[in-house]
Amino acid sequence: MKRHFILTFLSIFLIFAVAGCGNGTETVIELSGNTPKKSGVFELKTNSAKMEFSVEGDDPVVFSAFVIPEGQTLNENITEPDAATTKAESDTVELGKEPGKYFLQVISINDWSVKITEER
Repeated sequence: MKRHFILTFLSIFLIFAVAGCGNGTETVIELSGNTPKKSGVFELKTNSAKMEFSVEGDDPVVFSAFVIPEGQTLNENITEPDAATTKAESDTVELGKEPGKYFLQVISINDWSVKITEER
């Protein structure tokens, strides 16, 4: 009986280890709108974060999205958006951010949506 329990436990452990239980892509934050918007603070736990964005509308299209460290502002040494476009499109960009607390700020006059994900 004890041997059967140990073999069962080891089998389950190996299945989870091989399958990568708990690993995968996790949504950190989602935000959408049709005017400029700023999110609340969120935490990136890895440096594998990606931003998926979609912008719809007719010309002129204006879209810039910034992932800003908590405690900073858009005007404080932050000049390059993490994602930007001047046409209706959907895309994914790697953020290259270190783990930490951030907020998302989007400047747009079109219908837009943003989702930040990371591998965990």
